[in-house]
Amino acid sequence: MNYRKLGNTDLMVSEIGFGCQSIGGGLYYKNDRESLKTLLEAFDLGVNFFDTSDHYSQGESEKLIGKAFKGKRDKIIIGTKAGTLYTPSGSVILKLRLLLRPISKFLQPMKISFHLMRAKQKRFDFSFNYLIQAVEKSLRRLKTDYIDLFQLHKPSKEILERGDFIEPLEKLKQEGKIRYHGISTAENEHALICFKYQQISSIQVMINLLDKKWAKEILNLATEKGVGIIARNPRAHGHLTDELGDIMAETYAKNKNEFELKKEKAAKYKFLVNSNRTLTQAALRYVLSLQGISTTIPRAVNRTQLKENLDTLNSPELTEDELNKIHSIENLISIK
Repeated sequence: MNYRKLGNTDLMVSEIGFGCQSIGGGLYYKNDRESLKTLLEAFDLGVNFFDTSDHYSQGESEKLIGKAFKGKRDKIIIGTKAGTLYTPSGSVILKLRLLLRPISKFLQPMKISFHLMRAKQKRFDFSFNYLIQAVEKSLRRLKTDYIDLFQLHKPSKEILERGDFIEPLEKLKQEGKIRYHGISTAENEHALICFKYQQISSIQVMINLLDKKWAKEILNLATEKGVGIIARNPRAHGHLTDELGDIMAETYAKNKNEFELKKEKAAKYKFLVNSNRTLTQAALRYVLSLQGISTTIPRAVNRTQLKENLDTLNSPELTEDELNKIHSIENLISIK
């Protein structure tokens, strides 16, 4: 494993981290035993950065991290988030997943509809009191007395421009409950607003072969200002895998047409696959090749997915010819 400095902080994070969005389980998958084994195997193989949220599986993701790394807290770096929550009715609906899970395979065709329905139940709170309380609850679930990197979870453009969140975050930092704070943006262009706050240590954005909006501007500013960049969804919610199997692509599509369009775009990158490199590994290699990236956080719901992610470091780097072809495809996509 290779390690990179997270911006101007003293955190040295594994260049391939662990996106913990799915380890707490959802409607279509839940296996806490396998999740714990996957977390520990990641640690044994050199992963030290684990990115989660109090929103993921309603806190279950944080609980699993706390359980897995009891006695190892000083050897890992935890990034968590807060600010995204559900309405009371939305929370009740999510609790029904336990009853629906046995028949979830029959509900697969409704993935997009379920996601849109769930999205309508979301609300956001970045107020002083909420952030203070959210950190306290996360600390209990994570079984720790400090969080290495606390991030706002997809605040709106208006919230970012106001900057009211800086005061509670700085208070939590002074109290030693968080070491650093950052922003996980809803849209890449929102990252450009974040750079005006000197107190922010990191920005989490979506950067991958299919999603590169504002990437050049963001990475240039990050390098200039010493801000760490965390690249999420390097596999484009699963489109950049060799098989559209256990993925979130359909779940996160706004409609079937968007899903099919991204699937078509992803197929243009099949030329990166060879006997020593899968599409997933090519996708991760691309992100890691970008100057200014501190770490990327692919998800893994089991040890098989984890192994493919980490074997990226044993796969060949992208050649200059491959990178040139990637750039030519980007131009075709943007024109289209």
